Amino acid sequence: MYTTFVALALAVFYLDAAVLVNAGLFVYQPFAGSTCRGGETCLISWVDDGSRPLLSAIGVATVGLYTGKQQLVQTISPVDVTKAHSLTFTPDPAAGPNSDTYYIAVTSTTLQGNNSALYTGWSPNFVLTGMSGSFDTPLPSALSSIPVPVSLTQSTSTESVTRTVTVGVLSTPSPPPLSSSSSVSTRSSSSSITIVPPSSSTGVTPSSSSTSLRSLSSTSKLSTVISSSSAIFVSSSATSSASPSATAASSTSGSVGGTSLLP
Repeated sequence: MYTTFVALALAVFYLDAAVLVNAGLFVYQPFAGSTCRGGETCLISWVDDGSRPLLSAIGVATVGLYTGKQQLVQTISPVDVTKAHSLTFTPDPAAGPNSDTYYIAVTSTTLQGNNSALYTGWSPNFVLTGMSGSFDTPLPSALSSIPVPVSLTQSTSTESVTRTVTVGVLSTPSPPPLSSSSSVSTRSSSSSITIVPPSSSTGVTPSSSSTSLRSLSSTSKLSTVISSSSAIFVSSSATSSASPSATAASSTSGSVGGTSLLP
């Protein structure tokens, strides 16, 4: 029972380790058990598996055909995994024998992984047929380093260029023009006092024969006219400010209300 538990724990540990190694760049072509042939085009494809590091962090990478414990069999042209998601290469028949232990390694030129080593993504093991070489005698020409093209490094360094795009212009309406002082006048609360002689009627409408008829207006003030009269009618109305000469007519228009003081 205990032995079984330990075996399961170790299996989970190594499975997690394999997932961590392949996290980020996932090579799905060639897939496990697939076959390529020496001297013919072989396709390599990869995707971002959504876990860190992302392809944008991996950037420019070198690619190689390997076997066993990271034994290089043939170098493949570098690629920017951010820009491209596949490439093709032609296995050299003299680079190794027919075998099912081949795999592809994609190694970043800048991103470091565990133990300060450059990050590497791996493909599953696949089969190569039509091969005539040997693992014991590597082919020097197949192991020659392929320089990273300048075009790859330049496109990566100059990619982040800030651009400004104008989407539209927001127009702010101007405020309406102010009216003239004649059209925008402030009404003032005025008080008018009409004085009529004793012989006049005591009705609410002032008599036309009043000896003293004046109308005064002021803002928030009470204008008072004192005269020798027996009846005083007080009326309050909201009128516009006007000169004394034009107020007689306005004081007689409309209804008049107030208090009548009799001797």
